[in-house]
Amino acid sequence: MSLPALAQSTAPSVRILLPERTRLLQGQLVDLVLEVRNVTTAANLRVTAGTVDLTPNFGRPVVTALDCDTAPDVVIRADLQSFNVPGDIELNVSLTADGTAISDKRTVTVREFSAATLQRRNLILFIGDAMGTAYRDAARLVSRSIVDDQGKNSFRDGFFDDLLEMDKMPVSGMSMTYGTDSIVPDSANTGTAWATGNKSFLNAVNTFVDGNDCRWRFTGLTNATTLPAILDNPRVENLWQYLKRRFQYKTGIVSTASITDATPAVQGAYVGFRQARLEIARQFVENPMLGGRPAFDVMLGGGADPFTAAGRTDRRNLIGELQAQGYRYVTTATGLRSISGGTPLLGLFKSGTSPAPAANGIATATDANMDVAYDKLGLTRPASEPVANLGAFTDQPMLELMTQKAIEVLSTSFGGTPFILMVEAASIDKQSHPNNAAGTIWDTIELDKSVGVARAWAAKRFTKDTLIVVTADHDQSMHIIGVSNSPDTEYFNRSKSDKVTFKTGAGDQDFTVYGDAASNARAGLPFINSSTTSSNNGGATGMPLSYAPRNVAADPASSTYSTYFGSPAYRLDARTGYPVNAGAGLRRLAVGFRTGDHTGSSVPVTAEGPGAFLFNGYMDQTDIFFKMAAALSVDTSDIDKMLDLMVSGTKYPKSIGK
Repeated sequence: MSLPALAQSTAPSVRILLPERTRLLQGQLVDLVLEVRNVTTAANLRVTAGTVDLTPNFGRPVVTALDCDTAPDVVIRADLQSFNVPGDIELNVSLTADGTAISDKRTVTVREFSAATLQRRNLILFIGDAMGTAYRDAARLVSRSIVDDQGKNSFRDGFFDDLLEMDKMPVSGMSMTYGTDSIVPDSANTGTAWATGNKSFLNAVNTFVDGNDCRWRFTGLTNATTLPAILDNPRVENLWQYLKRRFQYKTGIVSTASITDATPAVQGAYVGFRQARLEIARQFVENPMLGGRPAFDVMLGGGADPFTAAGRTDRRNLIGELQAQGYRYVTTATGLRSISGGTPLLGLFKSGTSPAPAANGIATATDANMDVAYDKLGLTRPASEPVANLGAFTDQPMLELMTQKAIEVLSTSFGGTPFILMVEAASIDKQSHPNNAAGTIWDTIELDKSVGVARAWAAKRFTKDTLIVVTADHDQSMHIIGVSNSPDTEYFNRSKSDKVTFKTGAGDQDFTVYGDAASNARAGLPFINSSTTSSNNGGATGMPLSYAPRNVAADPASSTYSTYFGSPAYRLDARTGYPVNAGAGLRRLAVGFRTGDHTGSSVPVTAEGPGAFLFNGYMDQTDIFFKMAAALSVDTSDIDKMLDLMVSGTKYPKSIGK
């Protein structure tokens, strides 16, 4: 193969655009991309994978200005390649450039996954977006500290009568969430990790870095002009398309976000930048790994705009295109309840009031996430949190209904074909960014109820053929700091506040404190620790309040603010099954936030079903992909029996509440 003559600047080099620790399943598709820098003439290209010659699979070289400089470069691609022999495969590239031999190599680890070993099991993956350990703790303390009509609390003496559904799953582990370029990740590169088994960079959806990223990363130039550079990053196939393409699995996504948001996107799209929403929606309908077929059999969530003609620059009506292929379309909880079995399903329950493309030409003007559980339940927001405004969308389904219907359609509509489903509670994260404690805690409870739906369904199966995994993409900074007895008259009072101002080297800063501050110590509050004098803080201990706190020396648990004394106490709404956040005798959980953004902490993983024991211990987030694949492709009866013995037998102690 001969490359075009170009002006020389520095020594030629060739680079295979695969991470150092690339791991793939047998037959998993990946783009093999070679970047050849500083070449004038080149020849004798040879690419081998072990003893297999891949050279004929590569296309003609394309002149490309890599690294945004003036040096001559070319790119040579072999898209959608795979390795079919398990083991460590050495990928070697060699060519001559300006008479000098240059080369590069990678070792690709390929794990077995074949039709001969396929177990034909279902997989349901729950993602609590930002649901670190403290978020699960908070949901447990709120939803399982319920006072009955006789005044008995279901959380007494430090023990719960009942745990969360995700707590009851018999296997627990922890997942490290670091990306290739940051220890604090986002939902796109973390999703890429557990969806494809490979790490990537911030904002990447199932893609690796390339030499064109300088055109749009860190420059703010993410628009229609740079879209070709956003779309040419090497792609790696996710588990949803892999199972659908190779083994005819049925696939589904459920999310309370816009379904083109990062977490649902990693199940069905391949773009360098997560906000290329119009392209993500198109790939849901015309998936590149599936020969242009739809990525999913079930899609439920918010964000109708990029699927509408008005919301797209190409004016395609993607909803109509899916309906023409047999998809039923619903827009309300009422419509969703009427669904039973049948053909594929599309449900989009929130949109902008006037759908339109964004000014950048790659997204929509409105990112219409579904409203949060707290607001759908009609609960009154604390004073510091925004007042609910559902607008015209007053009939949005709860996540547990969406989960129930997705499972029903996927499990009954396709002749017993196995399925893979992802369910996301998105606003655990979206409410945590602005430090809205009530919003984020009730969304975590909503996710747990959805986990309960899946667990109950799987438990009724004659054959135990469904693996359920619950985890998070990343953490945020909420933590448990105690309890609060703030009276409702203060907690909900928006007319009464106190502005706190302090001077810094960067200038004056201020924030407004409302009566719910004792229950939610936001990131800006100078909450001075009263238990130590060895800090850099000074002044009054505690946190600022918009009312005078009541301290009761004889009964600290009844004080309006007490860090260490007392336990939460909530009432349950029998109609919805959710705890309420107002009323006499309520003692609220108190939480605090350190930032309004993600953190780099490890996140919990819990699992139940065949192969669940694989999720024990500390793991990298990419390991989740291979553990899920192993549970679907390997006979796990030996470890399943061991787990059954631990859970069902009498020889070993059980965890309280399980």
